[in-house]
Amino acid sequence: MKDQRIIWNPFRIMSPKLDEEIGKIEELYRAEVSQNRTPEESILIMFGKLIQVTRILSVSSKAESLEKLAECEELIRQVHAQEKSATVNILGSSSAVGRNWLHAFIRFPSRIERIGMMFENILDAIRIKINEGIPFSDKAQGEMHDILDLLVDLLVNLRDCLVVTNRVLLSHIGSQCERLNEIVEDARLAHWERLEAGYCSPQANSIFLCILDSVKIINQYIKNMKDNLLDLAG
Repeated sequence: MKDQRIIWNPFRIMSPKLDEEIGKIEELYRAEVSQNRTPEESILIMFGKLIQVTRILSVSSKAESLEKLAECEELIRQVHAQEKSATVNILGSSSAVGRNWLHAFIRFPSRIERIGMMFENILDAIRIKINEGIPFSDKAQGEMHDILDLLVDLLVNLRDCLVVTNRVLLSHIGSQCERLNEIVEDARLAHWERLEAGYCSPQANSIFLCILDSVKIINQYIKNMKDNLLDLAG
């Protein structure tokens, strides 16, 4: 009997050759930008680059470096470059997937690119922090690490749902989105308490809040894409 958790994915029709590449999905962030990508390849590559950005930021959250920021910036530049061809390719595949699928997926490249723009805000904030020698408290560093770790999981899970869309995993993504919002708001409240108590540098105020605000917007885009997939599942 067919597993009812699994949802038919039109990308399997649009991009059958990607089945040969599933084993390499974790390496897709290395792929070069190209206009000759299938729709799914383009989107998965964009996701892969943002996942790698998040992993770099998570691992280096306590040992920030301008070199790591430059690596992230190059990955995001590639996301911007891939967005236009991804949109064109999805439009070109509309006859294979139908109007409802087109309505949902035509928004994916733009939303992924917008996530990249929010990461650019985060990178700008971290660069100011490094260049001006502005410290974060140990608590704030720990909060950033927890937020970025959860964000990695969210992006990986959403990417995986584009390969094999699973209702259980989509439901889990929804729970993760709620949890991330809670962590961000808890971190925001704790930050104000630390600032009032003198445990947080005033110079770190706008930097920390910029990062939290950017993560919250990223989380909303992830939720929107998750909701699209659930709506299409019926």
